[in-house]
Amino acid sequence: MYAFATTNTAEVLKVPMFVEHFMEYHGSFSEFVIEHYDNHKKDADWDTDQKLPFINPPIVLTLYAQLPEISFEIKKPKEVTVSQKNSIYQEKDFSNLYLSRIFQPPRFS
Repeated sequence: MYAFATTNTAEVLKVPMFVEHFMEYHGSFSEFVIEHYDNHKKDADWDTDQKLPFINPPIVLTLYAQLPEISFEIKKPKEVTVSQKNSIYQEKDFSNLYLSRIFQPPRFS
């Protein structure tokens, strides 16, 4: 499915011709591929060789689009002052017994 979606379907449908031509070839697979796909010269079976897949790939329409240039500026944040509120908790109203325990009430500076 991936091959049909990313290549020309006509080229993929030529794969049986590739297999048939390889079966007639006297040599290894790598020799076959090098001979037919690496600067192939005219020989006795030139017409058959031209029917192999991806020998003459079709011209693919290529579109070029240029995106507009986008620029942005990071501005320095404004200083914000936070007023300190008086807390409800007052440490002096409690006994000191809690100091010997693991869990202690929160303290505010």
